[in-house]
Amino acid sequence: MMYFLSKTVGRLFEPIGFIWAVLLVACYRAIRRKDKLQALFTGGLALGISIVGGTKLPAFLLSTLERPYVVEDLTAIPKCDAVVVLGGGHSHLSTGTFEIELHDAADRILTAAELVRLGKGDALVSGGGGYWENGKQISEGVLLKNWLETWKPFDEPIYDLGVNRHTRDEAINTKAMAEKHGWKKIALVTSAWHMRRSKTLFEQVGLEVVPVGSDLQGISALENMWIFYPVPHGNGFEQLAYYMHEQVGWVYYKLRGWL
Repeated sequence: MMYFLSKTVGRLFEPIGFIWAVLLVACYRAIRRKDKLQALFTGGLALGISIVGGTKLPAFLLSTLERPYVVEDLTAIPKCDAVVVLGGGHSHLSTGTFEIELHDAADRILTAAELVRLGKGDALVSGGGGYWENGKQISEGVLLKNWLETWKPFDEPIYDLGVNRHTRDEAINTKAMAEKHGWKKIALVTSAWHMRRSKTLFEQVGLEVVPVGSDLQGISALENMWIFYPVPHGNGFEQLAYYMHEQVGWVYYKLRGWL
């Protein structure tokens, strides 16, 4: 109980919680002044923030994208020619260990490395964007390659896809690498909520894809014991952002003729 109270009070000092509290005060003052329009506006905003930041609705929406690609047993994944992990799990940090900064989606890296260690692919292929150093753009995949080759969790070769602007670039560059090495079937690793769009892109360039979802942020949030938080916080907004990013991204790629 004390833990719940401390977390609730603490969220009042977080940006979302503070804004929510200010809106409630503004709504109360508008009601006292009988200013219906102001009361509806501030009260409506506070209610919206409560729904997004205080309930599991965003997590439920995100989980609808994740569930089709959950893999409970990696050993059941069929043997593939290569394991391809999309970028997003890390970025460059000059002062970081191996110059890597891990993100929430770093589960992608762990899952991909384990698949190769289990013998599910004869190579690991790393996607991702790039960073600038001394006036030259360098692939983020090189950072992951350097890290794993130092730790040596497996003996299979590691390749990077160069600098990619988006998932479509990763699919096209993977196809070129597959033609070079004679690969036909790949295990594709990315966040489960990002898999529908990714899988479709890779299949359209002519690769057989075994989807392996990771980074289950929606499902993980649904398993949390609390059903409703009195004071909203930022996690729900982050989950909603991922969900909307995929939905808008799907439409955008459709309009571009990529899907």
